Amino acid sequence: MAVPQSHSLLLLICFFSFFHGRTFSLVIPVTKDSVTNQYLASVYHGSPIKPIHLAVDLGGPSLWMACGSSTSSRTIQSRSIQCVAATGDGSRSGSGGGACEVVARNPFGALVGKALLVEDTVAVRALARSTAAVIVAVHSCAPRFLLQGLAKSAKGILGLGRNQISLPAQIATELGFHRRFSVCLSSTNGVVFPESGSQDSVYGSEISNSLTYTPILTKIIDGSQSAEYFINVKAIKVDGNRLVLDKSLLDLDSEDGGGTRLSTVVPYTALESSIFKSLTAAFREAARAMNMKEVAPVASFEVCFASENMEMTATGPKVPKIELILQSEMVRWKFDGRNSMVKVNDETFCLAIVDGGLKPKNAVVLGGYQMEDIVLDFDMGSSMLGFSSSLLQRKRSCSEFSPENLLKSTE
Repeated sequence: MAVPQSHSLLLLICFFSFFHGRTFSLVIPVTKDSVTNQYLASVYHGSPIKPIHLAVDLGGPSLWMACGSSTSSRTIQSRSIQCVAATGDGSRSGSGGGACEVVARNPFGALVGKALLVEDTVAVRALARSTAAVIVAVHSCAPRFLLQGLAKSAKGILGLGRNQISLPAQIATELGFHRRFSVCLSSTNGVVFPESGSQDSVYGSEISNSLTYTPILTKIIDGSQSAEYFINVKAIKVDGNRLVLDKSLLDLDSEDGGGTRLSTVVPYTALESSIFKSLTAAFREAARAMNMKEVAPVASFEVCFASENMEMTATGPKVPKIELILQSEMVRWKFDGRNSMVKVNDETFCLAIVDGGLKPKNAVVLGGYQMEDIVLDFDMGSSMLGFSSSLLQRKRSCSEFSPENLLKSTE
């Protein structure tokens, strides 16, 4: 059921600009907070319109914020189609005709609270100077206590989840796009492109033509489709050797919390305990064969090595390669040293993977660090996820796709 377009497009100052044969469109700048490791997106909101920072939750179902005063805000009624779209069914509070109340979740602080569903102005920057696309977007206004656990400048959550009311989905509906967006994160500046139908115009043909695609799996929870993104990992390899695992843990339909989920909430990939032990044992063995010197662990990592014997490459330290085998042996997500190792001090690198416990929500959760400097293309129309190899292999980075850098390239 689509959210109606009665309040669709208020203003489109600029939608596409052309320069040297390249087409530029909408972009949400993202910065990484060094204190919390959260990715913070920048959009504009309300009347008078103001910039606002929101923590990115890749699988979050919606946009919510601690709203300030805005003359353009309109409360959504409980009997409306927007309320049904936001809640998933008709069993919402205020069903007698009052304001629509929804549940707002802060996964960074493990907090939940009631929020008021509203429509208000949201502007997203366009890649042309002094331009933006302005729409009326459905989101929720939440109490300020839900901000606990967020980065200091964050005023809410930008959910990019798989549903009708995530901001990319609303932009697609309002402006007539295919339901598709891409994410490119880095340790400094990154981007979310709310529509990425022309990958060549954003990343260039060399990168866009190199993407490998894998199905996005659907998880049904309590009768409704989860907004989270799941992929079909069949096996895990370290330096070409397949780990011995309980295969049922990789099954998304496992009753004990199986499957592989992508998350920007989790800073580093978390593995179910038995998978973690198998991977770290294989990694240690391969590291010894490379004459890597293991040293004392550094919280919160368990496997660490001295940097003095490591060979540094364009894609980070040269270490055993970790691969996720997806729908077939031909489809692999490979992690080089940049995405598998984290520098914790001048003398030490640690394996950037943590123990997720015995019965986690999902057996494998790919964290934000493992997604940095990799292009991720979420095509909701075909339920496919495209991913690149590390951009560092091409001596590039996701930070170069910031609006400022892209605008410089057109000067």
